[in-house]
Amino acid sequence: MLALGSYPSFDANLFAKPIDQRTYDDLNSEDNGAPLFNRAIAAGYPTGSTFKPITAFAAVDDGIITPSTVLNDGGVFKYGDREFKNAGDAVFGPLALPRALQVSSDVFFYQLGAAANDRGPIIQEEARDLSFGKPTGIDLPGEFGGLVPDSKWRNSEFDKYERCRKKEHLGYQTQAALFACGGIDRRWTGGDNVNLAVGQGDLQATPLQLAVAYSAIENGGRVVTPHLGMQVEDAAGRQLEEIRRPAKREVKFDPEALQAVRDGLKAAAGESGGTSADVFAGFPYPVYGKTGTAERGLDPDQSWYACYVPDPVKPIVVVVTVEKGGFGAETAAPAARLILSKWFGVKDDEFHAGTSATR
Repeated sequence: MLALGSYPSFDANLFAKPIDQRTYDDLNSEDNGAPLFNRAIAAGYPTGSTFKPITAFAAVDDGIITPSTVLNDGGVFKYGDREFKNAGDAVFGPLALPRALQVSSDVFFYQLGAAANDRGPIIQEEARDLSFGKPTGIDLPGEFGGLVPDSKWRNSEFDKYERCRKKEHLGYQTQAALFACGGIDRRWTGGDNVNLAVGQGDLQATPLQLAVAYSAIENGGRVVTPHLGMQVEDAAGRQLEEIRRPAKREVKFDPEALQAVRDGLKAAAGESGGTSADVFAGFPYPVYGKTGTAERGLDPDQSWYACYVPDPVKPIVVVVTVEKGGFGAETAAPAARLILSKWFGVKDDEFHAGTSATR
């Protein structure tokens, strides 16, 4: 790990001496933003459209599509008695995988989610292979493993809800049952898989898990175990012990699917119509990136951006999320550009807010 940040932050000097209970409580208070809560490794969120490459790999691996299969995006996907729409009611027409990632077509991936539900938990298996649903193993305490929802999990949680509800003599799907027995008040449906395909629904992932997944896309399938420590030194800076690098796993991507995903991510950040192209206009390095806009109940949307730059000298993966930040191109992607500018020494202190209202 090159850097790991969580905001709001706190003054570490507070812990250089004994700390009183009131100060400690303030550092954990939700009213203050819970500064001691490390959102980078411990906060679970739906990731929005940054999850779409995972859906793409699963769909290709299981033969639902090929990287060149064309699906029509008419702006609306009807599934049962529900309608799923693109952000901003956009209509993209016929498109294949690279273009679907470039413009972030929800309807394209809704279709994959519905088809995958008939095949079993294939999206879930791909996600777990790429680090989601369990701790990454970083050498820090307090890491959250997240959740990759599937029918087994939801149906089991619903059974618990029903047992609790009946024991407490509460009405089905009532507010009282919600508070007493939890929020899993129905069984799994195909619509849950449709939502998962675009990084919504019950998915919970940390920013670090998303970074690990995108690093595997960049390096061709190595799922690394992130770590911070490099070596132990004495007071004079002499190495006492080298910290061994953690083990890594290999995921076998379909070569054509990997190329299609990479092409889509590059076009999203670098070609006209790409969801973050206006954010990275004029940036001197090729960026492969994906915006994400996650709906979170009554709260404003959460802004996401996941990207990498495969520079031969200084390669880097960057993931940014901003709670209540709005569309991915509005907040998270511009923040990612500022980070990349610092990393590559680009003189660029402006906040390049995007104008594309897509997820």
